Amino acid sequence: MPHQHTPLESPAGKNVTATIAYHSGPALPTSPIAGVTTLQDCTQQVVAVTDIRPSVSYFTLDGNGFQVVKHTSAVSSPSYGHSSWTDPVVRKEVYDPEIIKLAKSLTGAKKVMILLASSRNVPFKEPELAPPCPMPAKSNSSCKEEGFNPAHKLPTTRAKGFHKGEEEGPVRKPHKDWGPSGAWNTLRNWSQELIEEAGNIIKAGDEAAKLPGGRAKNYQGRRWALYTTWRPLRPVKRDPMAYVDYWTADEEDGVSFWRNPPGVHGTFESDVLLIKANPKHKWYWISDQTPDEVLLMKIMDNESEKDGSDIAGGVHHCLFHLPGTEKEEVRESIETKFIAFW
Repeated sequence: MPHQHTPLESPAGKNVTATIAYHSGPALPTSPIAGVTTLQDCTQQVVAVTDIRPSVSYFTLDGNGFQVVKHTSAVSSPSYGHSSWTDPVVRKEVYDPEIIKLAKSLTGAKKVMILLASSRNVPFKEPELAPPCPMPAKSNSSCKEEGFNPAHKLPTTRAKGFHKGEEEGPVRKPHKDWGPSGAWNTLRNWSQELIEEAGNIIKAGDEAAKLPGGRAKNYQGRRWALYTTWRPLRPVKRDPMAYVDYWTADEEDGVSFWRNPPGVHGTFESDVLLIKANPKHKWYWISDQTPDEVLLMKIMDNESEKDGSDIAGGVHHCLFHLPGTEKEEVRESIETKFIAFW
């Protein structure tokens, strides 16, 4: 049965208007954090944001690119304290396995690997801007990110924000965490474990890319996709998340911000997709989100890249400001980016 592509209006929900900081360029700072959070080089536009609360079951990952599901973590139980959410051991031994189980259940994927876990627990702050960094030409570009390790020490699961001094705030600029080029390069470079799992996918992708029409017409390999989960640690009173229905955004809306994360062969070319304003965009949110309501969003799905596909791909997302909430508790959240294989 084809997926429903018509954006749904929810007049009974808490529909709001919000100011979205669309990217307008041209400067692209070298810092990945500044690249997706700075409000410089942005066009501020007021948009309607529809509340999915009254019709939450309508919106699905394959149908729209995002989905909210009920899921209670063991870390929420009385045997754990609030500080357990930022405990690296608890995350690795308790929370990560929960996300893997949830991901398999929702997507039907046979294999799930967590790539990045992030804790956000401070308010938004305008970052310091660095000089512009051009698109890298080689994997050993001088604009590489910090934290490079030899190949044999690179873990598949990386984490940030779980130690003092690593605190991060929410992201104001709408973005996707990987663009298509960065996603495929991640398969080739992120960790030895990921390279081995994706070996046949990489081969099939390379073979398809050489043929007329590229991967969109010729890819015959396994399906794979990148996702992110977002769980608030308290009921959301300020800075909620907004997301664009996949079918209302055009490919031309995306602007690649290039960065150089560490990989098994040295630093490699990856990207974050910023987004330009487009009146077609349909924005959504869920009002009064609680810790047992997990938001999942696609970042990239190779099935959606195929010609004629009715499977949703990655969605742009960001926080938005709710007037009158400035004195509410700082929003805290745990984000988990994972890759799924079928």
